[in-house]
Amino acid sequence: MSNIESGEANVEPGGRQQGDWRSELTHVSAAGGQDGKVAESWGGRGHDAVMRIPVSVRFVLGATRMPVAKLMSLTRGAIIPLDRKVGDLIDIVVNDQVVARGEIVALDEEATRFGISVREVMQPGGE
Repeated sequence: MSNIESGEANVEPGGRQQGDWRSELTHVSAAGGQDGKVAESWGGRGHDAVMRIPVSVRFVLGATRMPVAKLMSLTRGAIIPLDRKVGDLIDIVVNDQVVARGEIVALDEEATRFGISVREVMQPGGE
């Protein structure tokens, strides 16, 4: 059991408890980020943690509407027309929010592999 779990803590000069991340965060906040050593160690861990958060990314190529009867009659090789044309920008969606627009590009001469070329990045809070 650690000192923190047992309710004991070593107190550093300045009133901070050693080994307690909450006291580091409080100290960084109270100091306005001026304590370089503590701010660096907290910021490094925070950045790494944020960079590991998984997000859902979708590239929306287009959409269409059709009656259920037509949907049920689709067979292998059927072509479904979408509401976008070649050269139109497609939506790049992260966690259900449009964050950018891009264009579909061929990655090789045979056009067997495709990618997305980012053309616009949306401003936060706007679309």
